[in-house]
Formats: sequence, C-alpha cells, structure tokens
Amino acid sequence: MSTIHSKSSCFFFRIKSRVRLDKVGHRYTSQDVNPPRQIPREKPAVQKKSFLSGLPLLIVPLATFGLGTWQIQRREWKLKLIKEMEEKMQATPVPLPEDLKELKNMEYRKVKVRGTFDHSKELFIGPRSNLHAADTMGGENKAASMGVHVVTPFKLADRDETILVNRGHVKFQNRPPQMRSAGQVEGEVDLVGIVRLSDKNMYMKSNPLKDGFWLSREVEEMADIAGTSEVFIDADINSSVPGGPEGGQTIVSLRNEHLTYVITWYTLSALTMYLWWRNYRNPRISRSMLQTVKQNFRKT
Repeated sequence: MSTIHSKSSCFFFRIKSRVRLDKVGHRYTSQDVNPPRQIPREKPAVQKKSFLSGLPLLIVPLATFGLGTWQIQRREWKLKLIKEMEEKMQATPVPLPEDLKELKNMEYRKVKVRGTFDHSKELFIGPRSNLHAADTMGGENKAASMGVHVVTPFKLADRDETILVNRGHVKFQNRPPQMRSAGQVEGEVDLVGIVRLSDKNMYMKSNPLKDGFWLSREVEEMADIAGTSEVFIDADINSSVPGGPEGGQTIVSLRNEHLTYVITWYTLSALTMYLWWRNYRNPRISRSMLQTVKQNFRKT
C-alpha cells in the first residue's frame, strides 16, 4: 500500500514539475516555487487621442471641402457668363448709344456705326494669327500666317466723335499701308462691330515705339495716341476687303478650369479627413509594434 502511495506521489510530482517551466529566455525553472504573476499592461498599445489635439488637422479637410464647394459655385457663374457672351454675339446689332460711357457695360455686344476711316493714324496689335486661315493648325504654316490686327480711327457720321475700329488681320509683310493700298477704303462706310474693352491681367507691358505694335488691347493708351474717344470695336467678317484686313477676329474665350479645382479640393479634403480619422478616432497598432508582439509571443 505504501509502495502504491509513493509511486502516486512521484507521478504527481513529475506532472507538477512539467507544469513549472524551465528557464529558457522568458520561461521559469522548476526551482521557482511560484512563477511571477503576469503584470497587466499599464498603457494600451493603441490609444485614442483626444478630439482637441486633432482639431488643427481637422481644420484642413473642412477648409478644403469649403473651397471645393465654392469652386462649384464659381463654375456655375462662369458657365452662365459664357452663355451670356454667346447670346450677345448672336444678338441683333444695336445703334451706338448716345452716351459712350454705356459701352463699358456692353462688352461683346454688337453695334452698328457709319463713318469714315482715317488711315493716316493706323495702329497695330500683335503678333496675332488669322482666325479664319486654314493653315493655323500649327508648325510652319501657323508661323506663316502670323501678323497683326490693324486698328484705325473711325470718324462717326452722325456725331462729332471718333472711335477705334479693329479692322482685322494682315500678315507682317502687309503691315505697311502701301502693301495693301486696295484695302484702304475711302468715303463713308457702314460697319457692324463688337464692343471690346482693354485686356486685363497682362503680365508683359507693351512697347509700341520699339516693337511697332501693342502686345495687348490697351484702349486708353491707344485712344490717347490716336486722339480718339476711348471706344473700341472689332469689325465683323463682312468688313473684310480684298487686299485689306480680314475682319471677324474676335475671340470669345474664358478660362473655365473650375471642375479641375473642384476635384483637387475634394480629393485633398477626403485624404486629410481619412488621416484625421485614422489618427484620432480609429487608431491602429503600427506594423513595427505588431511584429514585436508576434516575436515575443513565439518565444513564449
């Protein structure tokens, strides 16, 4: 009976010894009476950061979202403006108003005038390509079609006023009046033109005394030199004459890149909002920390 008891005691002692871990790395020997209790982590591996600490980053997605929404409004305004300009271009010509100051609110509106050209005071705007030439698609052909717009004082028949008329395009070699004598119209003529104002936001300043032409449409300066009223119209295609300037050179174009801006701002808003959410509302354990935890787990 005692033999059986001693064998049982030895059996349980062996089992208990196996439960106690041998000391290899982080393990404990059977000599330790009680292995140390596992101490809970004082700080979690991933902590949610406070809302206030993430407020500066949250401002970025909110601000870019507002800018994207604003660009949508700007795009609608620009499309409406382009539509209005096209309607003005297609409208029936109206007589030139008695008060010429009204023309400041009539850009791209067609007007009809009658008068006489003063070819002795021609001015030029260039370099310009001919909008109606078939060879303006690029390369050498486009370079060959480059020239200037001929701007000529026009004495009105029904009042004591002289305005500026952009008669149209001529090539550089035809800029001297003697090269296009057939186009120097004499006597009273009827014209239909489009009201134009000075070009805006021009970064290169014109030097007509050096270049012989203006780089942009500067109505006030050109009117001062020619001694005319500050009124400028582009003659339509019907004003073209053989050997002379070719009319109808009005370009109706407004930059409309607001859709690109909308996509840019909304994309930036989405990305920064995602970064804020990952860092302050739904943080995750980093890969380096995750690898460390896995390695320690394998050792145990």
